[in-house]
Amino acid sequence: MFAQHVVPLPYSFSTVERALTDPERAWTVGLDGAGGAELLARVGVKIARVPVYKHVKLELGQPPLRIGANRMLMPVSWQTSGGPPLFPALEGHLEIEGAGPAQTTLSLKANYAPPLGPLGKIIDRTVLRGLAHATVKDFVERLAGELDVQIRKSSQPAAH
Repeated sequence: MFAQHVVPLPYSFSTVERALTDPERAWTVGLDGAGGAELLARVGVKIARVPVYKHVKLELGQPPLRIGANRMLMPVSWQTSGGPPLFPALEGHLEIEGAGPAQTTLSLKANYAPPLGPLGKIIDRTVLRGLAHATVKDFVERLAGELDVQIRKSSQPAAH
């Protein structure tokens, strides 16, 4: 099954790329190692304004793949860490692409495996598909928000 979400960011491609790949940031892990790195992340949705999140083991592929002057792909996957498998395992890539001098899109495009095997495939048609898409949307929008905060912080003059 496939899910994706795209968020525009009002920054240049190079600014977003620098923020996304900075190993000092909370959403990244050492991108200079070999074989991928792992961390725990929250994924989920808000149902009637109530957050329903699950910890997943998040893997960011290394190194990010640069395509041309204004596009970068970063392999990403996640799977639930313990507990009932309510959220799907996911494999895909984060993509940033320059859309102008001060406009970049951030997207997550991924395939996911519905939990619960064959029963999950049946349930996916009615319920889980919406959960998978909402989870991807929430993750990308929270990441975009974190990138926005970090970029704004880094562009402020240092206090003396």
